[in-house]
Amino acid sequence: MADIYIKQELKRMFKYIAKWKGLEIKQWHIGDEHIHLYIAIPPKYSISYIIQVMKGKTSSWLKKKKSSIPKGSYWARGYFVTTLGVNEIAVRKYIENQEKHKYEIPKLF
Repeated sequence: MADIYIKQELKRMFKYIAKWKGLEIKQWHIGDEHIHLYIAIPPKYSISYIIQVMKGKTSSWLKKKKSSIPKGSYWARGYFVTTLGVNEIAVRKYIENQEKHKYEIPKLF
């Protein structure tokens, strides 16, 4: 289970980055194992650049604040991106309902 402190810090950092880069965070969910962000990115930035900034800055800041985070990559290599049109309502509901989709991983012993 993800640390509550880390979740709070990620929210704070995402807000800071959004303000810094002129992004609009429309919706988010920071779960135990993954994050959903619905953000509007100004056309002057590429999606890959914004993801690089978000992953790089949050990883660096978290490691400085919490010594228990091991060295090496904090984030997984990949990410999923899609553009929205008519699907905006469906995406918002999907993100909003993430906690309901949580399930227990069966224990082997």
